[in-house]
Amino acid sequence: MLNSSKLIIYIYKIFFTSMLFANQTSIKTFHVFSSFGTQTKELKNSITLTYDNSGFILDSTIFTHNVPLNEKYIYVSGENEGLKLQRTYDKKKVLSYIFENDSLGKRISTTLRGSKDSIYWKEFNKYDERGLLIKKLRYNPSEIKNEKSVQDNKYQEKLIWGELYNYNASNTILEKKELYDSYVLETTIFDIDSLNNIKKRGEYFDSSVIFRTIYFHNSNKKLIKEISVGKSGKSIGSRSYNYDILGRKTQIKTYDSDGLLYETLNIAHDDKLSKIYEYYFDSSTQLFSVKETLLNSQGNPYVVAILDDEDRILEKNVYYYDVQGRIDQIKQYDMIRQRQYDNFQIPVKVSIYEY
Repeated sequence: MLNSSKLIIYIYKIFFTSMLFANQTSIKTFHVFSSFGTQTKELKNSITLTYDNSGFILDSTIFTHNVPLNEKYIYVSGENEGLKLQRTYDKKKVLSYIFENDSLGKRISTTLRGSKDSIYWKEFNKYDERGLLIKKLRYNPSEIKNEKSVQDNKYQEKLIWGELYNYNASNTILEKKELYDSYVLETTIFDIDSLNNIKKRGEYFDSSVIFRTIYFHNSNKKLIKEISVGKSGKSIGSRSYNYDILGRKTQIKTYDSDGLLYETLNIAHDDKLSKIYEYYFDSSTQLFSVKETLLNSQGNPYVVAILDDEDRILEKNVYYYDVQGRIDQIKQYDMIRQRQYDNFQIPVKVSIYEY
């Protein structure tokens, strides 16, 4: 049995202060179509992002503007009995992402809420002493099986994540419990030999855990590998990353749950033409897609084109910026469909950013 008298706890806490909103950003997406020679823009969805007084994002809420007819009308009884159009049917909340950041602006947790404020999942980020992301865990609070192991302070402090260490009486077994929102979601058992060498025996996850990803970095603080597991610790897959001498990403390899190569992304940087080429290969090294990004004078994307394996342009996205260098509009063109009508001037989707 484990000796609770040798319990060690490390707690990572965040201090909440009053949230002063500095500004908001709205992204409105219109679908564009042409009918009888007339171009029409129809607002489909919008996103509202809210920031605190330090400029860190607090939440991102997605709205749909395609509200069903049964939600646009209400039935009124009495003298003027019948269906009446509601006044507030212009949009409906679909999803809302709530973010928590530390004092440096690093994302600590993300909560995804539904249209009725129900929680779909919560996600936590853990960092090492260099400030590099080393772990990400997502779980569904509605599927939690255990009770809280640590109670939060009711006033100013909230437990984000913590670690509990416990040894057995002979110091030959180490149990490590990892807490998120005060719940034990991961448990790892280690064996300790007579030379104090520690070997992992096994990992156990609460049934609420959706996935966990561990990140590995090199001495230059570059991400070189990530490994993900899902329900009950079953492998989901992994990725490896390579860089050039300037520290720019040049290759990403994706492996499936059996460790077999699933997809390869090769990235080439053409500084002379201010272009980035991304080549996607399947497991048989067959090229199936290419993305070309033309950069503007500030090094930001200007035109992004998606091509197939025969160099035919499938989709084109054009980025526009305001005088402060912020994204103003993104216009998306469906080159396949518009090629049939010999009209490449009408985008199929326009996203407008408002600050």
